[in-house]
Amino acid sequence: MTTAADAPRPAKRIIYLDRRVAFIEPDRINVRPALAAALFPLFGLLLGIAAFAAIVLWLDRIPFALVLVLLLIAIIAIPLAGIGFVYAVAGANVVFERRKQSGVWQQGFLGMGVGTTELVPFWKIDEIRIEETTRQRQQGAVQDLAQFEIVLIKVSGKRLKIGDVVVARSMVRQGLEDARIVASAIAEMTSRPLVAPEVRRRTRVVSDRLIGEATGAAANGNADARRQIQAEPR
Repeated sequence: MTTAADAPRPAKRIIYLDRRVAFIEPDRINVRPALAAALFPLFGLLLGIAAFAAIVLWLDRIPFALVLVLLLIAIIAIPLAGIGFVYAVAGANVVFERRKQSGVWQQGFLGMGVGTTELVPFWKIDEIRIEETTRQRQQGAVQDLAQFEIVLIKVSGKRLKIGDVVVARSMVRQGLEDARIVASAIAEMTSRPLVAPEVRRRTRVVSDRLIGEATGAAANGNADARRQIQAEPR
């Protein structure tokens, strides 16, 4: 007989957000930078290493002014780009853990997410929200992109961004579904309500209205045709 403890746990899910990736596990949700974000710091790190190697290998062959420039590049690029590369590969932006009953935000050092953190216990969370930050119409024109932002609202009213999804307007349902998967997993783990827009419901209402208008127009057309036939002389 299979018990609840023996039941298989859901597999790890990976959801791709805008410049971030969400790794959803039963007891841990990790929203971290995408590996593509490591390309720029990797380039800076290689540049710093190349500058330092040039100084070591060709110190007697290059002008002294160029040595100073290369040394300055190495001193700045290696530590900063190295920290950014390590963070992009192994760092995390937001981590929720069921065992610790808390979420952690990386505050960042020079935008690289290394340094201090903000700890948010689950009991301080009011709700999880999905908000569309782009308007469908601006000056009478439909925007080409739709952006959905996943936000945590604390009891104090403070807002903490978890991630966002940016998709083409034609893929708005898929974008909202990806955001809803991540937000729903966080809401389930924290036992807090999820507030999200209902794209399907709005679409259904619009479709029903269009069908009603089309039916009414057809009925009016049939009535006009009947009146025209009755008005014609026999």
